[in-house]
Amino acid sequence: MADLVVFYSRSNNTRTVAQTISEETGAKIVEVEDKKSRSGPIGYLIGGFDALREKKTNITYEKVNLNDYDTVYIGTPVWASKPTPAIVEFIKENEFSGVNTITFATMGSSGGDTTINVMNNMIISMGGNVKKSFSLAIKNNDIKQLTLDALRDE
Repeated sequence: MADLVVFYSRSNNTRTVAQTISEETGAKIVEVEDKKSRSGPIGYLIGGFDALREKKTNITYEKVNLNDYDTVYIGTPVWASKPTPAIVEFIKENEFSGVNTITFATMGSSGGDTTINVMNNMIISMGGNVKKSFSLAIKNNDIKQLTLDALRDE
């Protein structure tokens, strides 16, 4: 079996982390797309508001059986100290019983611990196993190097 990286990214920071994980582990990548426009300053504000209010959103992604993978990495940006609505919906839509996961979040400066806790609690409540979690403050930092450092801490 192999690993899988599932992610949502608005500004490409989380995408960079997902791609780095894939390059280092050979994991397959699945990008979750939010059908609601989140681009530009207005999209940023609406996204934060929707995350804070835990609003449902419609998503699209390549359907996979998570049990077909040794480890499933799940990544999201931090919005208002919460995971994005797209990743919340992905977690709700999938079967996590017995699935080993590593969760990760990217952020400008804060909210990573809360975001990770929300994701981990959802996955654990669905029977999943959280092996590790990490959050990366990417502001003015080398995202790729931060990711490699986090992976080496496993």
